[in-house]
Amino acid sequence: MSEPTWSVSEIGEAVVGALRRAFPDEVWLRGEIRNLKRGGTGTVWFDLVEPAPNGGLGRPVVATLPVVLFDMARRRVNAQLRQAGGAVRMEDGTEVRIRGRIGFWAPGGRLQLQMSDIDPAFTLGRLAADRERLLRQLAAEGLLERQQRLVIPLVPLRLGLVTSAGSAAEQDVLDELRHSGLGFRVRRIDARVQGRAAPRSIAAALRSVVRPRRGSAAVPEGGDDRTAGAYAVDVVLLVRGGGAATDLAAFDSELIARAIAELPVPVVTGIGHEIDRTVADEVAHLSVKTPTASAQAMVALVREFDRLLVAKWAVIAEAAQEAVAGEAERLRTCARHVALGTRSGLAASGMVLSSRATRLARSAQAALDRSSRHLERATGRVGTGARVHLREHVRLVDGVQHQLTRRAPRVLEATEKEVLGREAQVRALDPVRTLARGWSITRTATGDVVRSPDDVHAGETLVTTLADGTVSSTVDPPVDARRATATEPNDE
Repeated sequence: MSEPTWSVSEIGEAVVGALRRAFPDEVWLRGEIRNLKRGGTGTVWFDLVEPAPNGGLGRPVVATLPVVLFDMARRRVNAQLRQAGGAVRMEDGTEVRIRGRIGFWAPGGRLQLQMSDIDPAFTLGRLAADRERLLRQLAAEGLLERQQRLVIPLVPLRLGLVTSAGSAAEQDVLDELRHSGLGFRVRRIDARVQGRAAPRSIAAALRSVVRPRRGSAAVPEGGDDRTAGAYAVDVVLLVRGGGAATDLAAFDSELIARAIAELPVPVVTGIGHEIDRTVADEVAHLSVKTPTASAQAMVALVREFDRLLVAKWAVIAEAAQEAVAGEAERLRTCARHVALGTRSGLAASGMVLSSRATRLARSAQAALDRSSRHLERATGRVGTGARVHLREHVRLVDGVQHQLTRRAPRVLEATEKEVLGREAQVRALDPVRTLARGWSITRTATGDVVRSPDDVHAGETLVTTLADGTVSSTVDPPVDARRATATEPNDE
């Protein structure tokens, strides 16, 4: 008897029947959402996967089950999520517990789950459990207190802003800083703030925002900071608008927590949630409720410093005015005493000066008379001695002139002979005369004189200088080398 032959549809019906017998009722499944797609008719498709340990979105998974959520069931699920406070949102990477009927879709030839319900408490519980586990680990390593040991500068005008570029959160921060009228400079770094790629993106942005970068300018409208110093910013603002708990799950990641803890400048978080605190909030130096509040905190710090500065200047100005008033009064009293003392001293000094001037005039005239007499006597002695000294030197000069007159012709004749001998030597050694006798000078193309065959190489150009001009030549290879080349066997 021959074996039966099944049609494809018969096999599909058999599989459907077997699944109904194996799973007569709906079942609950847990897993992670991947590849979620929404159709125009309201139908949603995604894969429910069991990821490998420490597996990311791009890693292979342990198992996959396609899921379909038709429009009617989708409305019920969305209503249930809203009743749960909207804390859970179905998107890639969300770990969920869902209910549905396992069936076989014959046209597509695949097993799938037709979803009908969801358990929001499961997702929130897993998020909370993971958060608590990470907080205990960070506390054990002392990372929860590391940011608290940092000090926000008195005037934090250089701010780093890490958020999604062009988002409402970014605009709220920039508007608040701009409207303050203070000289804030903001260095903005774009980062993903939602989804599985967000932790790595935010961690990289946090490390980048504090790193000095040449050729950049920071302004409230969005340029980058170019100020000098150990770090490019004084404070980092990590902000994001509000959303579901699953939307904010990225801020519970270990990557972001460690990046914040290891940052060398204070971090202020404004993640836009009112009730729960993320791990990022726990690790940061300061946590506020919204992105706008983070900017307001910085504005408040600068305004407080400005208020204290104005108060200090007022105290200094008041003390200075009191000191100046006291010193002015003491100066006026001293001036009166000095004026009285000066007038008395000038009167007494005038009388003393007049008496001394009279005595000086008499003494000066007597001294002048004595000096005139001494000068006349000295002038007579100098004239007599000078005439005797002059006659003696005239005789010495005459003797020297006579000696020079006799020796000069002999010295000139000897010098002339020596010059003629040197001139003959120069003519004998002149290269032009040597070249005229048939000699030549050979140089390389670089101007070096060739003195030996080893100074040149085959193919090199030489320049030979003769008496009437120059000759160029090329060096041939040695005769033995030419013969070897001519007799070498052909390899081909």
